[in-house]
Amino acid sequence: MIALFLISLLTACGGSDAPTASEAPPGPPAGEQISGPMDPKVTRAIELASAVKASPPGGAEAALAAKNSSREELDGLLYEIAADPSLSLSYASATIR
Repeated sequence: MIALFLISLLTACGGSDAPTASEAPPGPPAGEQISGPMDPKVTRAIELASAVKASPPGGAEAALAAKNSSREELDGLLYEIAADPSLSLSYASATIR
């Protein structure tokens, strides 16, 4: 009986701290492009990610070395971009098609 009460209470209260789709902030409209110059971090991350993507299997390290870079630099750039909403939007609009 107590379990049933708790389940109904959780259901009535939403049961989660996560926002629902209607509460989440709206994202950019589909296909929105960022105008103006792109941040150099975003440009560099796109350059490195493209080189890795174009490399043969097992060739990522060589592709990064050819761009005077490393996996650590690419990882650092991607984490920095992911932490900044405006950089994330810029990166996504340039890479997602």
